[in-house]
Amino acid sequence: MKAGYGSDDPTGEFVTRTDRPNILLIVFDCLSESDCITHADVIPVLCKLRRESLTYSKAYTCSPQAGPARASLFTGLDMSAHGVWTDGIALPDHETTLPERLAQNGYQTWLVGRRHLAGVSHWTTEHARADEYTHFDWAHGPLHRSRQNAYLQWLQSMAPETYAEIFPRQADPDHTLIPPTQRQAMSNLPDDLSFNTWVSSQAVKRIRGGEGDTPYFGIVGFVVGHSGGAHQGEPVTERLNETALRQADVALEKILEQTDDGKTVIICTAARGTAGDHMPRNAMENQAIHVPLIIRRPESKTGTVMEIVSTIDITPTIFECASVRPPHRVQGASLTSAQTRNWALSRLRAPDQPSQSALITQNWKLIATHGNPDEGTIPRYQLFDLESDPGATTDVAAETDREVILEDMIDLMIDARVALEDRTGPRIALF
Repeated sequence: MKAGYGSDDPTGEFVTRTDRPNILLIVFDCLSESDCITHADVIPVLCKLRRESLTYSKAYTCSPQAGPARASLFTGLDMSAHGVWTDGIALPDHETTLPERLAQNGYQTWLVGRRHLAGVSHWTTEHARADEYTHFDWAHGPLHRSRQNAYLQWLQSMAPETYAEIFPRQADPDHTLIPPTQRQAMSNLPDDLSFNTWVSSQAVKRIRGGEGDTPYFGIVGFVVGHSGGAHQGEPVTERLNETALRQADVALEKILEQTDDGKTVIICTAARGTAGDHMPRNAMENQAIHVPLIIRRPESKTGTVMEIVSTIDITPTIFECASVRPPHRVQGASLTSAQTRNWALSRLRAPDQPSQSALITQNWKLIATHGNPDEGTIPRYQLFDLESDPGATTDVAAETDREVILEDMIDLMIDARVALEDRTGPRIALF
């Protein structure tokens, strides 16, 4: 049998691959790399998975805000290319998502839990695209009151009296602020009724229900943040809910038990990090943008990878595992490649927050808080020496012996932004 890509093979011939692996993408809504260390006692299953896999210790999200971060994760594009610059903006129809591409190339695709590639205000449902998913068990979170929230439908069927006590009436689309009593009641649910328990039960069902020799690509969307859905004026990052994290770890074990078959690729990451414990919060602090990234492939080596990588690199990595040619607009680079860019760029463009960019290299981190030329304000820079200060807690931008480094990092940030511009439009004439 001829090897190669799927239906986009350059020879024009459709290539049937019977040896393509199943691929499971596990995405936490918010979890930082430091959380995995600080809360190691709460997540023994995730820690074991880290030991048995390739762990990328310097992975960074493209944005500390959920919508842009997930759009980059599911397209392999920087936010300047896909256009989802803040929450509440739907991914443009012309962009191809990761599951959409895999479905076009013979994969059975499914999602359980959070997706967040479109606005979900006023308790509306986030619809998937036609033919994107074979099965779509959507639930934005445990408190999102859309009538199509599959988790709340399940909770109502499993514990109708409890559900009626927490939600005595249908949600009001004009009043989406979640009352503290409902937040507390949901957090007090027993583990067997929790959101992440439901996620694992549905994921196990999808894994067991595979269609013969057809490989699957599954997305598992855990929720471990406190908010259950942000509101106007809240910080873009969330604090970690330790109870939900523990429940997710137990749920993860049930899922992994179904994938110990020698033919499933496991990729585990977070869309973004979490909020720190100090105030005021810096949206570009390490805890907000430094995320875990774990890849376990059949018969692959284990260990820790120290190169700088970005979450936009996950999509092309999955395409390579699946032997599917990526769309031509993908900007990330497969993590199996010998070459790495060795820098990562993260940006925040929230309407009610200062615009910021963060550039991370092996030894340095630069945060630019951008000025407004219309108002005559200029950028403000923070510089951190990651070699001596890996947590990026001490700003050294004002130190005279760092002037050259600061200028070099500013220049590199400009070059990084240029490198991530979308220049895929075909040139059809000389002028």
